[in-house]
Amino acid sequence: MATQLQPTSTTTPSLLGVARTQAWPRCHRRLVIAAQHGFRGLPKPTAAPTGSTTRAEAYAASLSAATSSSSSSSTTSVAATATPPAATAGAPADQQQRSLVSSVMDPYKGGQTVGRPKPLRINMDLALYRARQTRIAATRSQDLTERSKLLRDAEAALRRCLELDPTDGRSYVSLGKILVLQRRYDEAARLYEEGAAATGGTNAYIWAAWAYMACKQGNTQLARKLYDAAVVADSGHAAAWHGWGLMEKGLGNYIKARDLWIKGIQATRRRPNPYLYQSLAVLAAEMGVTEEARKWFQLGTDTVMGAASHALWQAWALMEARQGDKQAVRPLLQRGLAVSPRSRYNYLALAQWEKQQGDLGEARRLFREGSERNPRDAALLQAWAMMEQEQGSIAEARQLFRKGSKADPSHLYVWQAWGVMEARAGNLDAARELFQQGVWSAPPRDRDVSLIFQAWAVLEAGAGNHSMARQLFKCAVKANPKSEPSWLAWADMEDSLGAYDRGNELRNFSQQERQEVVRPANFTTIPAAIASQNPLAQISNLIAKWFNISGEDAAALAPDEGVDPLAAFRSAGAAVTAAPSPGPLGAAVEAAPAVATQAVEGPSFDAAVAGAAPVVPAGAKVKGKARS
Repeated sequence: MATQLQPTSTTTPSLLGVARTQAWPRCHRRLVIAAQHGFRGLPKPTAAPTGSTTRAEAYAASLSAATSSSSSSSTTSVAATATPPAATAGAPADQQQRSLVSSVMDPYKGGQTVGRPKPLRINMDLALYRARQTRIAATRSQDLTERSKLLRDAEAALRRCLELDPTDGRSYVSLGKILVLQRRYDEAARLYEEGAAATGGTNAYIWAAWAYMACKQGNTQLARKLYDAAVVADSGHAAAWHGWGLMEKGLGNYIKARDLWIKGIQATRRRPNPYLYQSLAVLAAEMGVTEEARKWFQLGTDTVMGAASHALWQAWALMEARQGDKQAVRPLLQRGLAVSPRSRYNYLALAQWEKQQGDLGEARRLFREGSERNPRDAALLQAWAMMEQEQGSIAEARQLFRKGSKADPSHLYVWQAWGVMEARAGNLDAARELFQQGVWSAPPRDRDVSLIFQAWAVLEAGAGNHSMARQLFKCAVKANPKSEPSWLAWADMEDSLGAYDRGNELRNFSQQERQEVVRPANFTTIPAAIASQNPLAQISNLIAKWFNISGEDAAALAPDEGVDPLAAFRSAGAAVTAAPSPGPLGAAVEAAPAVATQAVEGPSFDAAVAGAAPVVPAGAKVKGKARS
């Protein structure tokens, strides 16, 4: 069971309330500005109080220490601790003013006045950029030792940035990414809470990053509150709308996901986000309204950022491939590679398409080029290895599988497909070892590990180790109770042993765990049609029927047949196209990596699915996280 993330202190509800109020009052901000420049020429304090506990106080203490060490003459330390008005009633006027400055500078923690101004913006930008580049280099490194060292260096650099300026939200988001990557969720929760307090609850990136972590841990109730705080803090924060919609879609709330993405598109018209269009179009395609999906894809690619988004072009191409439009698939995928030459998703999809069309030479070229551009992507190497296996080049496939397992050991599909190949070749001991390595490399609570347990169980059943096979099947269905291949393969083994009642019981369990996608009645993604489904609109239509509106009046009220219901969105998108392209979006969302899987359907490995089918990204292996 996933650990439920709980607020680390009682300040979280109040912070959510702060986010609802958007920001501090205007008069308060003016008071802060006046305090920073001094009241009526009052000089700023030159030191901080002792006994500092917060980051702001630690920063003040470090500045005072540096000042005292560099100064040739000793200076008198001035206490800046906020004092209640009653305690300063009889104090001199200068001390009262200093107390007022101290209380204003940090209203949430009774913070301290800092004797020096904040670091220059360019210095903070440079420090954060270097820390971010170190983190990216760590994620791309194939050496585990080097990767750990780079992550430690990046964490140390970001903590120094927090000491320099505790009110800069970018430091909290970047450091939180590292903590989540290392599964240090409790530390990340405390960090995000501290960041929300330091920024006054007005930084949407911190709320969105916190919500993503809560969703990843399975605490959807907290994630909803945090996503709501993010969109209240900044209604134009596309990553919050997108991540919230993905979470609701994963829970089966398709109407809620649709409404969130449409609201996000409307709130980000000045800076359109391609992933909102992509997710809405993919949802429309999955619900069977293909024409609406095409319109959303077209609207998304009409924007400046959408035209440069490889995720939109790839998702559009995969939809057309499922619809059988072969003439449209290759140009769309090539357009995606043109705007993003390193897109591993487009390389995988285009290589798979060329393979299906019989052009193996072009498929090999795309696999090779994509692997060279993305050396840490194991999905490309796995799909390439499976193609070589189908052509009988077992040695070449084995080499590619080995390379993929080193590139990304946590990519379970490499271990599963490699083990299946070795089992088919008769190397049962090697297959067992590969399956064991895959189980050890699986991330905690990863449901995909059920594929490895199932394939291993089929191997043991074929070798006559039925007791071991039962234990492995139990592990498979425990890891993923909705894994239908695992239930059916287990039932087939029991049938082969004559335990027909047990086999039927397992099939019944499979039916109980099956989750079918049921299309909501009258599902549509057109805003005008959604408005007509409003209960108030239905009541007004019923009243109109009661009053027997004449045919001419009804015809006048009816929409024109030739009017495109998405024309308003198209015109809005055309108006935005001329706008300059904004910088990289915080909490950037990337398409989910396509994978090629060999799911074993029965006790025989010959019944395994040999094809490698790329998965349509539901909008984004967003990264869903806030970006510095």
